[in-house]
Amino acid sequence: MPVPELRTVEIGDGRTISYREAGSGTPVVILHGLGGRSDSWAPHYEGLSDSYRVIGWDAPGYNESSEMPEEEPSIRDYTIVAKRFFDALGLDRFHLVGHSVGTCLSALFHKAHPERLTSLTLAEAVIGNGADSKEEQDAAIAARAKDFEELGPEEVAKKKTPNSLSPNADPAAIEAAIAFAAKVKVPGHLKLAGALIRCNIFDFVTPLACPGLIIAGTDDRSAPAEFVKQIADAYPGINHQIIEGIGHQIAFEKPEMFVNMLRDHLSAAENASQAAE
Repeated sequence: MPVPELRTVEIGDGRTISYREAGSGTPVVILHGLGGRSDSWAPHYEGLSDSYRVIGWDAPGYNESSEMPEEEPSIRDYTIVAKRFFDALGLDRFHLVGHSVGTCLSALFHKAHPERLTSLTLAEAVIGNGADSKEEQDAAIAARAKDFEELGPEEVAKKKTPNSLSPNADPAAIEAAIAFAAKVKVPGHLKLAGALIRCNIFDFVTPLACPGLIIAGTDDRSAPAEFVKQIADAYPGINHQIIEGIGHQIAFEKPEMFVNMLRDHLSAAENASQAAE
């Protein structure tokens, strides 16, 4: 199945969000990470669209989505935009899946609007640097901007992307991930990165209002398994799963395992929701 065509939807104030979707049924919305886009999820559109309406958004500044107007937007600002996106598509109740920084948005949306979610999935959840000093955060933001300024997107992709996969990753997966990362829109990426650096996911944690799943990769250096466990422990009752032999690129390494975990989780959540009605 090819990646679905790119669509756009107006969310007000002259702003648009681009997205892709496939299938029909209960919506499953996927919020990508810093290096992702709506086209990250080809295996998921194919693997889940027989039973669900699978929607992958592009965060502001990614693909054709409007840039964030704030000079330094926060995760809360992005989550407000996400809600406007969900509303524009008429999504009253849905499954929400976040990857990497998308887990921070998902956790905050779950906290703010628990009644909207049939299930919550946090894939390779990141904590953020919100507990660091302002000076440390500023330095991390400046270092990322300097890399892009001095090297450019293609060289940054070649330099950084292999470290985001498992040391034992298939060379073809590494090459695909590098080629994908090289197409990043730098301004949008840097704003979202700054929001992640300023945040702390534990500020968004609240008791689960729906079935939850959290996934770690054993070789993930961006979201180490021990940090994901800390987040899992903050959500009593969450289904904590670990995928052996993957880094932070869950869409490129063993994606079929993630799809299968999602299918089981979504099905169980739907059954629980129907039983509660």
